Amino acid sequence: MNNISMYFNSASTNDIENIIEIMRGGYHKCWDENFFLNLIENKNSILYILKNKKSPVGFVAGTVSDRDCDIIMMVIDIKSRQKGFGSLLLSSTLSLLKAMGVTNIYLEVAVNNIRAINLYEKNGFKKINTRKSYYKYNKTMIDAALYQMVNTKN
Repeated sequence: MNNISMYFNSASTNDIENIIEIMRGGYHKCWDENFFLNLIENKNSILYILKNKKSPVGFVAGTVSDRDCDIIMMVIDIKSRQKGFGSLLLSSTLSLLKAMGVTNIYLEVAVNNIRAINLYEKNGFKKINTRKSYYKYNKTMIDAALYQMVNTKN
């Protein structure tokens, strides 16, 4: 990521096509345009996109209620993985949520998504539960690990 200008901004309707394209390349389920429009329009939701000067590299979506946030999804474009963008997207999201007064952050991750689990644990998330057969990948049921983080970092 050296010498790359990165931007972390609230997504607009103009970003939805790019977000859906990122999902198609690397997420188990592709949500439709209306799902993302609702996130943009709902004051209790966040939809942020991480871009370099050339193109979008990832996004994060979540719902916020008082001091809690559920991260619905955090996806990095398949061509941009293993380059540090996931760490940047997560740290930017945590800073945003702290500025919003959010202290409890929750997310679910497939138990076989070791890279994501390592990223979350490295950033202070703790596993609090397992949801059996939560995800379906190619007709195979996968458990989800439920993680929580208390966001008190400066």
